[in-house]
Amino acid sequence: MTLSGVDPRLDLCQQRPLERLRFAVTEANLLRHVAPGPQRVLDVAGGNGVEAVRLAALGHEVTVLDPAGAMLSTAIETADALDVADRLHVVQAGALDAPDVFAGHEFDVVLCHNLLHYVDEPGEVLRAVYAPLRDGGLLSLLGPNVDFDPLHAAVRSNDPVEARAALCRDGATVGELVALLAELGVEEVVRYGVRCVSDLMPDVGHDPAFLKQLERLEIALADRMPQLLTARFFHLLARR
Repeated sequence: MTLSGVDPRLDLCQQRPLERLRFAVTEANLLRHVAPGPQRVLDVAGGNGVEAVRLAALGHEVTVLDPAGAMLSTAIETADALDVADRLHVVQAGALDAPDVFAGHEFDVVLCHNLLHYVDEPGEVLRAVYAPLRDGGLLSLLGPNVDFDPLHAAVRSNDPVEARAALCRDGATVGELVALLAELGVEEVVRYGVRCVSDLMPDVGHDPAFLKQLERLEIALADRMPQLLTARFFHLLARR
């Protein structure tokens, strides 16, 4: 799946090629599971709204939840610039406030991307962001994959000492997150990898044709073993 139908102006939201690639692959993974037609999406800790605006451009109704007012202002400005402001909403609050702010199960999709590795109690945050999800809804979790670090240190930095040290670093593993999801009653969890090979390349450059081919490769690798196990980011999709 490619995202050729997405407004090219969205590239203005994220200038770095690897960042654009992360958003594209994550979105492609997500769209494999999202039901046809417009969905109600909650983007927890959505910050400047890059992912939210992309989904709004595809016709979905997206709410960005974030405690930083300045970031939410940027999300609104970007939505205005891309003519999707009518489908993007913002709420200034933290992830733990989600059950109170969104009483009841309201959303078809909840995104919790690049958040859980920053918190002391990921289980508590998971319970909070899971609460507004309707029965049958989709929860999307994305974060840095600790199993990528030794590979990166050895291949990119040519540093076996650093690679060995990375084996011992703490970090929420995918197995731990799957166990926390099981405690919530989730039965179906699908794992993808995001940026399986791009971060190991010396320089991806800025050539649009090359980057499009790289995007196609990364989307194809996202569900392939063993590449997804050592990707730069893990991506879990769970059905309530």
